[in-house]
Amino acid sequence: MMGHGHATMGAAGWVALTATTTGALGVIPMSPAEVAAGAVVTAGAALLPDADHHNGTIAHSLPPVSTVITRAVGQASGGHRHGTHSLLGVLAAFALAWLLAPVRLDLPWGLHDDFQLGAWLLIVLMVSFAAKALRITRGWRTSWAVAVGAGTAAVWFAPEQLWWLPLSVGMGAFIHILGDALTIQGVPLLWPWRPSPAVETPVWKKNGHFAIPVLGTAGSAREWVFVVALDLYLLWVLLESLAPGLVMDIAAGLSA
Repeated sequence: MMGHGHATMGAAGWVALTATTTGALGVIPMSPAEVAAGAVVTAGAALLPDADHHNGTIAHSLPPVSTVITRAVGQASGGHRHGTHSLLGVLAAFALAWLLAPVRLDLPWGLHDDFQLGAWLLIVLMVSFAAKALRITRGWRTSWAVAVGAGTAAVWFAPEQLWWLPLSVGMGAFIHILGDALTIQGVPLLWPWRPSPAVETPVWKKNGHFAIPVLGTAGSAREWVFVVALDLYLLWVLLESLAPGLVMDIAAGLSA
């Protein structure tokens, strides 16, 4: 799956599970502000497994930091679509976020006591990933400005509302491998164990990858249709969460 698709699928998965409006499941009910903020962070986290690709979308999201991170992760995980695209990789992403999120720091000159440094770092990285994948930012200056601005605003004005960060990162990573599993390339779910089937099928490949290849190859027309549908769903649920009844009013106005 391409970068835009991963980001959209991550955001759609988040709002489906956390929004309480019509069309969402509300499994983990949250306020509209948390739904919207979490959608952005999860969109970025849904790019996180591609940190194993030194020339992928997120490698260029926050240079030079993102460049260094992707090279290190790629070497540690065995290259693209290996360790980070497994269930173990999802657990590692969640654990890292869970350990990092509570880290705090007292800023000098009385600027801020108990500054949530870990949460800030997570938000900066995830927002930069999402903005790059969705082509909201292009050059490195705008990438840094948008990411740092979003992270600083979140931890400065709403520090008590960021408890969901590790959940968002873990969910985004899982949704990423789910998206790649919908393509013919599949993912090594059980890495580092890569069991080979006696007879290769589209679902279980000789290289140990598993897939439900309903979208065909990455970037296919089927993927494009799927992502457009997710975009529309995402827009609908977010609008209904932030302004209940707005979508129905717009629909009524168009049909009048």
